[in-house]
Amino acid sequence: MHLIRALVDGQPRCGIMENGSVHLFTKEAPLIGAVAMAGDMCGLIAAANGKADALAREALAKGQVDTMPAERVRLLAPLANPGKIICAWVNFPNPAMAKMPEVPIVFSKYASAITNPGDPIVLPIIANNIVVEPELTAVIGTRGKHVTPEQAMDLVMGYTIVNDVTAFSHRLQELLGSQGPYGLAKSFDSFAPMGPVIALAEGFGDPHNVRIRQWTSEELQTDERSASMIYRLPTLISYLSGFFMLEPGDIIMCGSPFPLGGKPCFLKDGDTVRIEIEGIGTLESPVIAEAPSA
Repeated sequence: MHLIRALVDGQPRCGIMENGSVHLFTKEAPLIGAVAMAGDMCGLIAAANGKADALAREALAKGQVDTMPAERVRLLAPLANPGKIICAWVNFPNPAMAKMPEVPIVFSKYASAITNPGDPIVLPIIANNIVVEPELTAVIGTRGKHVTPEQAMDLVMGYTIVNDVTAFSHRLQELLGSQGPYGLAKSFDSFAPMGPVIALAEGFGDPHNVRIRQWTSEELQTDERSASMIYRLPTLISYLSGFFMLEPGDIIMCGSPFPLGGKPCFLKDGDTVRIEIEGIGTLESPVIAEAPSA
C-alpha cells in the first residue's frame, strides 16, 4: 500500500494510491482524518503511532475516503517538512576511497530543499558541477532512542525516494578555499526532490534487496541493488538513536550507489532526471537554470 500527499481542487490532502485509484482520507477516518484533510503527512504519521497501515485499511474498508482516478490529483512530496533529514555519506562501495568509514558518517539537508515530483531542479547561479544521487529513504513512524539493531526496523513506517542533488562547486567554496559546510552544497532550493509515494513497510519486503536506477536525459547512470549498502538500516537507525530521539516523520536517506563508469554526470539546463526504486515507483524532475535576479 502507498501513502500519498496530493493536491486536489487546490488543497493538499493525504490518502492512499492503489490500482490506479486515489483514496483520500475524510475527517471521519479515526485518528488520522483531521490531519489527512489538512495534507499534514507528518501529523498523520505521528497520529497513527506505528499503525498507519492498519488505520489506512480500516478507513478504506469503512468508506472513510474520497475516491477518484489518479489523473485528477497532482502528487506532492509525501513529507513537506520532516523534522530531521538525515543522510548517510559514502554508504555504498566507492572505488575512489582507499578506506571506507569505520562507523556511519551522516550529514543533514534542510527541509526547504524538498520539492515535488515533476517540479524542476533549479541550477543555482552561484553553483556548478551539480550531480544527482538517487537514494532509498526510510520514513520513521514511531519515536525511539537508544534502540538496538534488532529493534530498529520496528521504527520504520515506510520508504520513499529522495534525490540528493549536490553542488560540487559553489561560491562559498571559492571564498573559503574548501567545501565549507557540507549541508549547504546539498540544500539549495529544489535540491531534494521527493516521492512519488511512501510505500508502507508492511508488504514492502526487504529494503536491502531493491533495485535502484537513475537516468539523466535517458542515459542510465546508476543501476545497483540496495544489498550493496555498507551500513544497513538496523545499524544506521540504532547508531543515530544513540545521539537523538528519532521522531515520526523523520527521514533517513540511505546513501547513493557509485555511478556507472565511475564518473559523475553534471546536470545542465534542459536535462530530465528519472529515478526508479523497486516497490516505490518513479521520481522524475526536469532541470532548469536559475533565472538571474532583475
